[in-house]
Amino acid sequence: MIFASKAFVCLAWIFWIMIVDNSVIGSDNGTMSMMDHSKMTLSEVEKVKKMVVVRDSYIKKPEYVPTYGTTFQRVRARGKVICGTNKDFLGFSVLQGDAVGFDVDICRTVAAAVFGDARAIEFIATNGKTRFEFLRDGTIDVLSAATTYTFTRNVIKKLEFLPTTYYDGQGFIVRKTLGVSSAKQLEGAKICFSSTGTGAKNIADFFAKHEINYIPIPVPPDKNAKNVYLAGDCDMYGTDMSGLASNRLGFKEPDRHMILPELISKEPLGPVVKYGDQQWSDIVRWSVFVLFIAEEMGINSKNIDLFKENIDPNIQRFMGEKNGEDHPNLGAKLGLDATWSYDIIKQVGNYKEIYDRNITEILGLKRGLNQLYSHGGLLYAPPLK
Repeated sequence: MIFASKAFVCLAWIFWIMIVDNSVIGSDNGTMSMMDHSKMTLSEVEKVKKMVVVRDSYIKKPEYVPTYGTTFQRVRARGKVICGTNKDFLGFSVLQGDAVGFDVDICRTVAAAVFGDARAIEFIATNGKTRFEFLRDGTIDVLSAATTYTFTRNVIKKLEFLPTTYYDGQGFIVRKTLGVSSAKQLEGAKICFSSTGTGAKNIADFFAKHEINYIPIPVPPDKNAKNVYLAGDCDMYGTDMSGLASNRLGFKEPDRHMILPELISKEPLGPVVKYGDQQWSDIVRWSVFVLFIAEEMGINSKNIDLFKENIDPNIQRFMGEKNGEDHPNLGAKLGLDATWSYDIIKQVGNYKEIYDRNITEILGLKRGLNQLYSHGGLLYAPPLK
């Protein structure tokens, strides 16, 4: 009896897979009798579904579980850093040809620190779904893809978020023909948003707070909310302000669209690594901090050689000429060369250089909160000592 029951479930599973995968080939006349699922009990159907789910999850790569030094060691052995980023996000990451963009440069700083060569890097395109899967299974060493630091992502997904490199917030874009000047005027509007990002929750919270009814249009990971909006399937869409500015520039008629003034969330964006290898997370963390510190010291890619053998002890430490005691320089404490911070700035530039060439010059966005703390912004690095 038990054998018969198992045989039935297995047969049901085979037919279910054939239907789900759409791979059943018909006979010459194009017809083929299918299993009548209406004859199955609810419990039998649920058993089949669970078996299908098990099969689908089985093909995923096993979780990568690094320990101290393991990620760093495999990167060194491989000879390059593997960075996950967006494929086509103007200003932040464009992977056609020689990869360029703000997030691209953040990853290049890590390659410069580890290898003394910012070109020792491979970029893998990610989307809202695969970015975390690639970190989970170790496909990538670091993620730099306009990813928001949140409580749940940090705690539940076992991801380590490193210093924020871009302080952003979510906004909305609409067609000017809609005749609105505020998101609070969008009663009954159809609103597109990515189904995998923080946008859905932000939008729900904003409209609930202001008691505005709206029609949510979630966009799956394999589609782009921008394209759904341009196709006329929604009245507006919401994402980070930097993303709206980037997308708008790519529209055929950008002047027909406007970004509304409301900033409805906090979106601290920055690089992410998998929990476990403290050495690797320290390297990525301090590679970012070096960008802030160099700008604060007035050091950039053009003038850095003028700071060699400087009288200032802080600059001597930065240049790998000092510190200390049981280590000949700060790089040695990370397992890096003495010139790791010099290599970052010489080859990639300081934070201001990265921001200006990717964000200001291309997107026309001012620094705003992304200024050094000494200029009224939020960028602040601990002492390099």
